[in-house]
Amino acid sequence: MDSISGRKQNFTMTSSRSDWCISRQRTWGVPIPVFYHAETKEPLLNEETVNHIKSIISQKGSDAWWYMPVEELLPESYRDKASDYVKGTDTMDVWFDSGSSWAAVLESRDGLSYPADLYVEGTDQHRGWFQSSLLTSVATKGKAPYSGVITHGFVLDERGLKMSKSLGNVVDPRKIIEGGKNQEAEPSYGADVLRLWVSSVDYTGDVLIGPQVPPSNVRHI
Repeated sequence: MDSISGRKQNFTMTSSRSDWCISRQRTWGVPIPVFYHAETKEPLLNEETVNHIKSIISQKGSDAWWYMPVEELLPESYRDKASDYVKGTDTMDVWFDSGSSWAAVLESRDGLSYPADLYVEGTDQHRGWFQSSLLTSVATKGKAPYSGVITHGFVLDERGLKMSKSLGNVVDPRKIIEGGKNQEAEPSYGADVLRLWVSSVDYTGDVLIGPQVPPSNVRHI
């Protein structure tokens, strides 16, 4: 973690969370590859069925679960019982998707290694990506998928308000760089002034910005 407060925040959110229900009842998403006995409702999910479905999805994508018949989704040893089973319709929680990205990226691409040197995201991801990645990695590998985490604040307007089109308080960086239509009222300061301002602020907290903030901060140079 990048700081003691970051470690504390991550520990608090992880230790206080309830058990993770990874299934969702959505009309679209990554399917949970489980079959159910048509009469007893007993689930069928084991290493053999998962490996077979995994090989199908690696070639045809996850949508194969939705359009392929049960007899093709089941491995050879279950084909004669295909009529006894139906496909499950639950999907994975989207946080399980993102939380497994370390496996899809770090372990599957040349030039990358597990764990990652660094995860970088906003402070809200202590409850999101940082946590879901930690849970999936510790559960399957026994350790975190990252060696370090850096969290940053958010860019707000001059009054500390979230930027939005409805409030009309969005600061366009191009206007700082190139200037506005009225160059006298909104002169161009160039990319270097904006870069210098960005490099000078404390990324660990929220940052306030307005049309005159970057130039006023570097005017003494």
